[in-house]
Amino acid sequence: MYFQKEIEITSNSIIVKDRDQFLIIKEWGENSVRVISAPDHNFSLSNKYGIEELEKNNDVKVSINKKEELVEMINYKLKIVYDGEKLVFYNKNHKILEEISRRQSNVRRTTGIDDHIPIKDLPTSSLNISPREFNFKSDNSYEAILRFEGDTSEKMFGLGGYQEGNLNKNFGTYELMHRNSQTSIPFYISNKNYGFIWNNSSIGEVTFSRNQIIWKSNNTQCIDYVVTVGDNPKQLLTNFTTMTGKPPKLDKDLLGLWQSKLRYQTLNEIKEIYNGYKKRKINLSVLVIDYFHWTADGDFEFDLKYWNGINQWANVLKANNIKLMVSLWPTVTSESKYYDYYKNNQMLIRSAYKKDNMFEGKEILDFSNPLTAKHLQKLLNHNYRELGVDLFWADQAEPEMTNYNHKEYLVYDGSLEKYGNKYPYHYIKAVKNNNLNVYDQTFPVLIRSAWFNSQKYGALAWSGDIESSFNSLKRQIQIGISMGLSGIPWWTSDIAGFHSGDSSTENFRELMIRWFQFAVFSPILRMHGDRQPHTIRIGENGGGLRTSGGPNEIWSFGKEVEEILTKFICIREKLAKYIETLYDESAKVGYPIIRSLFFEFPYDSETWNETTNYMFGSDLLIVPIVEEKTTKTEVYLPKGCNWTEVFSGISYEGGRNYEIIVSLDTLPVFCKEGSVLEKNIENIFKEK
Repeated sequence: MYFQKEIEITSNSIIVKDRDQFLIIKEWGENSVRVISAPDHNFSLSNKYGIEELEKNNDVKVSINKKEELVEMINYKLKIVYDGEKLVFYNKNHKILEEISRRQSNVRRTTGIDDHIPIKDLPTSSLNISPREFNFKSDNSYEAILRFEGDTSEKMFGLGGYQEGNLNKNFGTYELMHRNSQTSIPFYISNKNYGFIWNNSSIGEVTFSRNQIIWKSNNTQCIDYVVTVGDNPKQLLTNFTTMTGKPPKLDKDLLGLWQSKLRYQTLNEIKEIYNGYKKRKINLSVLVIDYFHWTADGDFEFDLKYWNGINQWANVLKANNIKLMVSLWPTVTSESKYYDYYKNNQMLIRSAYKKDNMFEGKEILDFSNPLTAKHLQKLLNHNYRELGVDLFWADQAEPEMTNYNHKEYLVYDGSLEKYGNKYPYHYIKAVKNNNLNVYDQTFPVLIRSAWFNSQKYGALAWSGDIESSFNSLKRQIQIGISMGLSGIPWWTSDIAGFHSGDSSTENFRELMIRWFQFAVFSPILRMHGDRQPHTIRIGENGGGLRTSGGPNEIWSFGKEVEEILTKFICIREKLAKYIETLYDESAKVGYPIIRSLFFEFPYDSETWNETTNYMFGSDLLIVPIVEEKTTKTEVYLPKGCNWTEVFSGISYEGGRNYEIIVSLDTLPVFCKEGSVLEKNIENIFKEK
């Protein structure tokens, strides 16, 4: 079939052209291939359509062989076969992924006597479906569809963070679009030992059904994807993060408790919080000042009516090894002193219909415009960093919209529908000052979404404004694991959820304890939430305009809660050295900090089943309690080693299920016997 098309073979690629599109199959480093297709033969590939910083994972030489009806590329363990329509991918000769093609027979379309036409023993169909489809919308704009065969036995993990219980994404449908509490990173790893990148920033959708996998971009000029293979999930993630980036090293002083809530309204209020922790001899790592500390949306400065003296207080915190963080929002109102400047220089996302108020009547900054990024840098340096603020919280990073109608808006590169999923990438680059010294580069940016490459700039993604419930707790654990498998190892959630919980109830107090216990064994230990009832607002404009949530400190929920939370803060402090090694490992090879069981034990088939239990690094298996009034829980311990439950000291044989008795003041934690950490578990976990 392929001879009906023009085919060019180079040392590292196969290029195919026909009337409808061109196709490039190109080696993308060892064991990896990149596939690009576009309807326009003059299309010039640019990183602006997908991942901005996509590197090859290693230099490599491939072999390309042309046979009678096939072209075959071999790249170490990876083999790609092109039959004139579809591509089939193999890992060490095991088929792992196959595009869908349903070709019509050429015999069917002949007229008259056709005895001279040989009938070949090839699959044929009247459906006439090609794997790559482009539906014209307008000049330089197509709906693009890519189809693969489905596999009911396959398990797929990653894709970013979706509010659901499913760790395995097979049989699911996922919107390729960020929302508040939803982060879309279209990369997954498969239990068939391959990884797949959908390299497209357009709003779209992916469906993993029993019979088809369908990737769809609503507005694009090309299809672009990468397949990489390896022997296990660690190799796949190393390949992936070599292409897209690894996080920097984290400042080790940030591994303790972060105190935050919606919202501290004055400088005196955070002084009281600081003194409350000091009185209890608890060392905070970070104190957070949430939104509406500013004069107006878009000004990026303290309202000194409420925050006068913040620079002196920042010095006091620094002397006590505590960092100050402030929230940033991309929203702008006409009250901003820079509003006309933003407006007249197209630094705001623009509506094609002159309805620019995207979110609650406010406009939103376009960080893909270099002028916007430069202006923000200047304001952050002068109004925050020079006052002693080290850390930033890039909120509203999807960006959240009142109506998610991206096709009606324009950004610096063009349609927001075409480039929309890169918004958090441009946002974090605008916040991060690349001219900072090496020490400052170890500071994370807390951000409410992420995209490929965000980890390179210190993205600490959090799961957004989530509800306060046990079901929500269970979902966040799945999201934390999935984000790590999507290349974002720095991740956190609001302890006890953000909204809807009644913090005066017994149920909420139990939820606070269980969520806090989980958070101790997660990348960042961070208190945040919108507690009820709210306190009244303290002014009519600027920093006094918004109300504040109720208390959210560890002593705000009764004596029993405080004692248990204090006990776990102490465990976190004693685990700091171990946690530091996990961050170092992420910086070096891209591994997640919280990991699915199969990531550490891929050859144990039981570990590939859905579970909320996870590995905190290589040595600790955590069993978070995600249901109210739990008194016992089922635990599977992977085979290949024995395990010690750290609080009881009981040893368990690996490769078996156990029923473990549970009390409110602890959760089951198992340490791998023979590990370095095992030697210290008595010192870390036993109360003195």
